Amino acid sequence: MRGWWVRIGIAGAGAFVLLAGSLPADAGAQATERFRVMVTNLMPAEGSDDDFGKDLAKELRKLINEYPTHQPVEEGEIKDKARDFDLDMDDLDCIRALQLATQMNVQLVFCGGYVENKDAKEFSLSGLKFAAPGGTEFLIQDRTWGEKDYEMAASEISGTFETYVTQLRHAQFCGDYYNSKDWVGAETNCRQALEMNPSDTQSRLIYALVQKEQGRDQEAYDEVLKVIETDPLNEDALNLAGYQAAVLERPEEARQHYHSYLTLNPGNAAVRMRIAYDLATAGDSEGAMLLIEEGLALDDANVDMLLQHASFATRAAQDLRAGVAADEPLSAEVAELYRKALASYEGAYAVQGEEMDGAHLRNMVAAYFQLEQLDEAIQMAERALETHPEETQLWSLYADILNRSERLDDAVAALAELASRDPDFPNVKARQGQWLLDAGREDDAFPYLQAAVEQGEQPADIIARVLFSAGQRGGLSKNDWPYALRMIEMAKGFTGVSEETAGMLDFWQGYALYNQAREQQEPQTLQTAQASLPKFQEAARLFALGRVGGYADTQPTIKLQVFRDATQQYIEIQLAIIQRGN
Repeated sequence: MRGWWVRIGIAGAGAFVLLAGSLPADAGAQATERFRVMVTNLMPAEGSDDDFGKDLAKELRKLINEYPTHQPVEEGEIKDKARDFDLDMDDLDCIRALQLATQMNVQLVFCGGYVENKDAKEFSLSGLKFAAPGGTEFLIQDRTWGEKDYEMAASEISGTFETYVTQLRHAQFCGDYYNSKDWVGAETNCRQALEMNPSDTQSRLIYALVQKEQGRDQEAYDEVLKVIETDPLNEDALNLAGYQAAVLERPEEARQHYHSYLTLNPGNAAVRMRIAYDLATAGDSEGAMLLIEEGLALDDANVDMLLQHASFATRAAQDLRAGVAADEPLSAEVAELYRKALASYEGAYAVQGEEMDGAHLRNMVAAYFQLEQLDEAIQMAERALETHPEETQLWSLYADILNRSERLDDAVAALAELASRDPDFPNVKARQGQWLLDAGREDDAFPYLQAAVEQGEQPADIIARVLFSAGQRGGLSKNDWPYALRMIEMAKGFTGVSEETAGMLDFWQGYALYNQAREQQEPQTLQTAQASLPKFQEAARLFALGRVGGYADTQPTIKLQVFRDATQQYIEIQLAIIQRGN
């Protein structure tokens, strides 16, 4: 009998199934629904007398028949069924008995063997156990009995059976509470089941899962390692161990567990991809990529694995690039990951063509872009947009690549096409204006930047500061006062800027006017005084504004009073020159 099922979902990656074996001690069982127990005759070894094993089994059947929830299978029924498979009842060792039980609607089997010590008139029982077909085992301690003590032996084994029944009840509740997400109830019953039967790997595995659900990752990992130690081929335990090791940031251990798991299922692509997904979700994208590479070595034409491999390679490259400045060149390791991603994308594209999902096409183009293969990136983007013109993210990426390739007008046009397909796509006008501004085409940039503010893409403060930054880079830092003033005046053309931003623009406009006038007045002639005086006066007006004072107070390096005093002195000088000249 197969009992309850525990369905385990790790990291949203699909579920795998854990079978907990037979639970014949269900609390609600009625007398008419008693669970069947096959008691085999203990097998004599090395010429031992077989009567002791038969007598013990007969007595144990009588005792089990007294249980309200269990009943023994009649000896005659066992013999008849064994005969159907050309077996004699005396040939039923534990392996054959469990196999036969599956054909007889039997939930539990008792089996084992013994050796006779004829001189001492004793029988040494060993390997005795109760076992559920396909489920857990309950081992009975080896013991020696006198030749007439079969009834005592049966009575003691019956007491062990009662313990086993109780243990199975706790094991069932362990699983039931887990399924209902009652972690406290599950933990209590799992621990009680394990205290009675430490070899119950199913309860131990569920116990590990309960700890995982409670965020006790190290305890869960320690517990599932005990399962693997007892049962190295337990697929569910290997799977969980791999996930827990990844969560604990032990990638090598995680990969080892997953490798062991996949060794049991080497050709199952679906299992491999689910395991790889779990590993990537836990944070080891490169490990996930390597698992898929092993699968591709067995089936290099599997498109699903090719696409997953490409995705994991891309994510692993992005993980390695995290925190690195965008203008930093790719490391050799990152470049190799992108090349792997491209190879798999190209393999999948050769099969799927225009049927390939737009997200994969975008990642493929992005990989070319990252590797600075700009021509290939443009060609691939254009091919993809012919079949996927609705992919606005791909239009955006295509525009970025065109701009990097110094095809600015084409890049601006690509963004315009994007906006026509999705008017709500963010920052289209702002990007167009920024690119034109970076290219020194300020007059072309201004309408786009103005539209970015009017359409709500960016607040006026941000765009004003973009223009000011251009004036600072190309004007203030190079003493190119006309350019600086031109950009600042553009920045001041937006309404709705904050008081702080307005104060900043006023100060630097006054600063540029002051320096421009100071250079212009240098010959100190009537003409230079007449030309520079209005600029000094405008600078003085700006320096006197309250919001300029507020801005200057936030900038420790700006000594505003020094500028005010110096400007006033230059005004007086120009006035004197003009008066003398007149």
